[in-house]
Formats: sequence, C-alpha cells, structure tokens
Amino acid sequence: MVDSAGINLNNQRFSVGVLTPPDKVNHFVLYSDREASQNIKNAQYDVYVNTKKPSFEDRFSTPKSVFYSLGVMLLALGTLVVRGRIKK
Repeated sequence: MVDSAGINLNNQRFSVGVLTPPDKVNHFVLYSDREASQNIKNAQYDVYVNTKKPSFEDRFSTPKSVFYSLGVMLLALGTLVVRGRIKK
C-alpha cells in the first residue's frame, strides 16, 4: 500500500498543448461626455428598475371574484334570516 502511494506522489510532467496568441487585440472605445453620461444614466435606471421590482402581492389587489363570492354568501345568509323571521 505504501508503494502505490509513493508512485502517485511522484511529480509527472503534464503536456498543456500549444499556446496560440489572439488574432486581434480589443481596442478601447472613446465616448464623448454626453454619450458617456447618457449610458451611465440608462444603466443606473435599469439597475433601479430591476431592484425595485414589486412583489406579486404589491402588483395585484384582491381579485374581484373574492368580493363577488362574499356578496353572494351575504345575500344567501340575508335571505335565510329574512325567511326565518317571516315564518315566526
């Protein structure tokens, strides 16, 4: 067991292949002050809009179907109460 561990710990030479330089070098782009400030303003607006995105609860109010169903239940309860008082 010790012999196999010694074999694995030997430094072996690794072949990394041939390195090729890039075909072209990226050049810097110069912007005017107006263009640069406009680009920064747009980027800041995008960041602000994405961070302030409202959650699901904030975007939608209570669905109208909930109010309709509550109204129907109150109407049914009211008719039952009125019928009960009439029969007395």
